[in-house]
Amino acid sequence: MLIAATFSLLATTLAPQNPAASTQDAKPVLAKRDQETLADKLRKYLTAELKYDSSSGKAREKASKARRKTKDAFDKDWAKADAKGVLGSMADLKVVFHNCFTNKRPDVGKGNFYMRDVAETPFKYGLQIPKKYSEKTPWTTVVVLPSGKAGTWTKPKDYFAKVWAGTSLLQTAVVLIPMLPQGLEMDAIPDYSRDGAEKDEQRRIGSVFSSFGFIMNNYNVDRSRVFLDCATENSGYGVRLASLFPDRWAGIILRDPTEVDDIRIGSLLSVPVLAIETSTNAARVAALKTRWDETCPGMFTVIKGKGAAPHLESAPEIEAWMKDKTRTMTPTKITLEPNHDRFNKAYWVSIRVADSLQTASPDKKPRLQVVADRAANRITVDAQGVERFEVLLNDDLIDLNKEFTIVINGKAIKETRRRSFRDMKRRMMERNDWSYLFPVSYIATVPKE
Repeated sequence: MLIAATFSLLATTLAPQNPAASTQDAKPVLAKRDQETLADKLRKYLTAELKYDSSSGKAREKASKARRKTKDAFDKDWAKADAKGVLGSMADLKVVFHNCFTNKRPDVGKGNFYMRDVAETPFKYGLQIPKKYSEKTPWTTVVVLPSGKAGTWTKPKDYFAKVWAGTSLLQTAVVLIPMLPQGLEMDAIPDYSRDGAEKDEQRRIGSVFSSFGFIMNNYNVDRSRVFLDCATENSGYGVRLASLFPDRWAGIILRDPTEVDDIRIGSLLSVPVLAIETSTNAARVAALKTRWDETCPGMFTVIKGKGAAPHLESAPEIEAWMKDKTRTMTPTKITLEPNHDRFNKAYWVSIRVADSLQTASPDKKPRLQVVADRAANRITVDAQGVERFEVLLNDDLIDLNKEFTIVINGKAIKETRRRSFRDMKRRMMERNDWSYLFPVSYIATVPKE
């Protein structure tokens, strides 16, 4: 599901997290027992539905019966909950949908590092899962980009020994190391006017998201606790990749930071960054911190590197930084500054029609800034170079029981919208992310001046 959508003391604090508390003042409308019952029936229904979707022939007929049976059981309880207003209660929805996918037992041994192939793709990856891993519980996941030079990339198993081998993180987190495309540099900013540049960028993205998508579909990844760990000659690419998909990451680790002056970083407003400083990169780190403090204040942390790069000895400090980092799907302020014409979504905001990045002047490139004010029940949108956009809404952002206001470039519109369980479920399934809970979509055209 993820691949299609793009083309979810230390041992305790890094352990699988509970769903984030709702920002609403309202209390849950369901009793805890009813939440648990509904969550169990939803999980069974989604499991049956996914099996039905992937079946054919007689197996599909059998799966159809199971799907219908589990759907009927869920629908019966959902109707009761819906009558109480559950679709407007984020406190309930987050509990009911949390960990709603069923995973199989792992096909690799626990506590050891394995090399694997992604089915039907040219990409390979290395994987280690904790000794106490259980497919029933969501786990912190670290996507690690191996170091390299001039497009020659360290093999995942060799790089694993230099960054996380023997650390306490392995007790509580899944570690994924994609094999990056040999001969292809990662940090180089694509020149899309050049033949082959788009294809090369797709190879870069595919090398990471093909394996990450496979892990998301087959292991219990905590969607709110996924970290991107970048190395020599791909830290710039890591920033670029994170800017294309900012709502996938709980944080970014830069083990050898490099200049990213040609990358717009506004989309990383809610993504914490950890930079490891050494005597050789101190000037670069200082320049990055200055830029982040101006654009994404409070999100850039610097630690001194211990030992030789990539700083295995700094693992305790990195883990300490990670322990309280959790992605939220509903930040109340979003800046969307695309670095690619095809990837222009962040959290609950997306650009539908906009000027091309290749033809817009540097100071006129497409940009959206969106702010949700629940107290005023207002969404404020400032748009540049954007013709049409979409915002997804839930009751963490505004009170959908009431009329709300959309202000677009200073022009206010009063609106009401009905919540849709079907649309919310479809979006959540397509994204493979149980935190992606938005029962309302609002599409608007930016008024001309």
